[in-house]
Amino acid sequence: MRKTFFITAFMTITGIFLLGTLFLAKKPELGRLAELSKVIRSESGEVINLRLTASGHWREPADINRIDPLLVNMLVAYEDQRFWQHHGVDPYAILRASLSYVKSGRIKSGASTLTMQTARLMHPNLRQRSISNKIKQMWFAIRLDAHWSKNEILEAYFTLAPFGGNIEGVEAATQAWYQKPPKELTYTEAALLVALPQSPERRRPDLFPDAAFQAKTKVLETISSRINLEEKKLEELKKEPLPVRLSRTKSIALHLADRLNREPSTVSQTSINSAWQKELVEILESSIQQYKAPVNIASLVVERKTGFVKAYAGSSSYTNQERKGSINYLTTQRSPGSTLKPIIYAKALERNLIAEGHIFYDTQLQRGDYTPSNFDKSFSGQVTLKEALSRSLNIPAIETLELLGTDSFENKLRTFIAQDIGQTYEAGLTLAVGGFYLNAEDLIELYLEMADPGHNSKLKFKFDKNNSTSSHLINSDTSEQIVRLMSQRNNNGDLEVFKTGTSHNQQDAWVVNIFKDHIVLVWLGTPDNEPTTMLTGRSAAYPISKDIKLSLGLKSPEIKNDYKIAQGLEERPKKCTKLIQYPEDGEWVRSEKLTLSLAGDSSADWYLNGVKLAAYKKHIPLDHAGVNKLTAVSGKCRETSEIFFEKLN
Repeated sequence: MRKTFFITAFMTITGIFLLGTLFLAKKPELGRLAELSKVIRSESGEVINLRLTASGHWREPADINRIDPLLVNMLVAYEDQRFWQHHGVDPYAILRASLSYVKSGRIKSGASTLTMQTARLMHPNLRQRSISNKIKQMWFAIRLDAHWSKNEILEAYFTLAPFGGNIEGVEAATQAWYQKPPKELTYTEAALLVALPQSPERRRPDLFPDAAFQAKTKVLETISSRINLEEKKLEELKKEPLPVRLSRTKSIALHLADRLNREPSTVSQTSINSAWQKELVEILESSIQQYKAPVNIASLVVERKTGFVKAYAGSSSYTNQERKGSINYLTTQRSPGSTLKPIIYAKALERNLIAEGHIFYDTQLQRGDYTPSNFDKSFSGQVTLKEALSRSLNIPAIETLELLGTDSFENKLRTFIAQDIGQTYEAGLTLAVGGFYLNAEDLIELYLEMADPGHNSKLKFKFDKNNSTSSHLINSDTSEQIVRLMSQRNNNGDLEVFKTGTSHNQQDAWVVNIFKDHIVLVWLGTPDNEPTTMLTGRSAAYPISKDIKLSLGLKSPEIKNDYKIAQGLEERPKKCTKLIQYPEDGEWVRSEKLTLSLAGDSSADWYLNGVKLAAYKKHIPLDHAGVNKLTAVSGKCRETSEIFFEKLN
């Protein structure tokens, strides 16, 4: 009988030991630690967007390196003096509590360690008062200590500790109660944060200031000797009022949150300037009032050379259903109108297909079934490149795109903005007038590259050490030229560099405004491409960009070789002599050989179908019959003859 008893006891103890070993070997379940708030912070650390947990709590992950050591020392001194020595459970504290209970018949001191408190915060079912639950707490605390470092345990506590209302964790607490991060705290601030989790609702400083004051005073009195706080300093701190003002965070970057919340991290420290973000949101909310639904508006402000986004608003109001405000119009593909014309001219300048003082002949143009015209349906004859750009004339831009080669230029754009080259549609010549659809983020990246080639031209929402540059679209010399050509003086004499754009049915109105250190983009349009009669880049988008400039204090751009602007680049050109004597424009040429006879200015540069000829010759071979285009360029003068060649059998 005795033998059976000992065998049973041995097996029971062995089983308990094995179960305990298996329990301790298993990684701790995260519990409530697995659910955190999605938080977007500005460059200065201010919360600009907050999405609560499913339970409605503001809970951010704590980082021990972001917490003032004073708070850590105070917490350990008050709650668990042997925290750094024990392994989750403090046997001395258990013994002390047990003896106290035996002597007095009631519990005078608790044996709960910070690790055990953390276990209860992670798993609310462990909070129920019972001997079995206390044992479970101890086991879980031992398991936490076996798998986590002391700092990791503190981080879990500082993530989950309640601080009144729906505020949990020290990051949320210091932001809500003190409007500051937890890195630099006063003694009084730290003492209140130690006291609050013990009774977060009864000690809320906004509802029960007296109870909160008494609680922080008790903490200071209790730990003064433990942290060597001088008596005189203690008396001063006991009289110090609570520096508390409850601040409710306001989400002012909802579209940005949608964009960044695809990422796994719960907290995003961004490059957003919180003051600028507020100003931008207010400007858009005010500006949209003059337009009836469903018209909406979006805008972003980006820092030149770095690509850091400083303000970002995907619509005038996220919650406005009539205007479909939850759509992020900055990431929606739209017609860019004429905003790509500077990129077209820049690339042509870089390839020496045109010069800064180039002369175009703005007249009727037909390419197959495509008969483009200008926005006002008129033509201007001879115009300079600068005039063609400032007036946003369509024909010169289309002809320049032809010189570049539509397919190759379109593929360059797609490659630069990482758009699928194998899409089912090709914009062709309509690329110059809004047929190449892209989104606002793509467009501003093109302007970042155009304004500052060789620097970062990709949008960046977070600060990082990656300063790699993107593939270059144009060179720095060309950048100077095109920015200079875009520049103009307003009525106040201030220098401006901007480009507007309007889509075919006025469902999109754009402006991209280049300033000294920033680029501003503004878009207005209809959610489902409904046509309008009042949206144009110049009348709708451009004035808003000026409001943004004034509100944010943006400085006018600096133009290299600004003297060229005053030296006559804006003057009307003198009449050019005829460069092509034969063939004349529109002529039908017939021949048995694929050879075209030429007569004209031999000193000019000659182009056949956009390809520069090595030298002027009286007879040049053709690649194909049908439509061929011959161009002669001499200084600021340019002439084109488009002929139809028929090969005779």
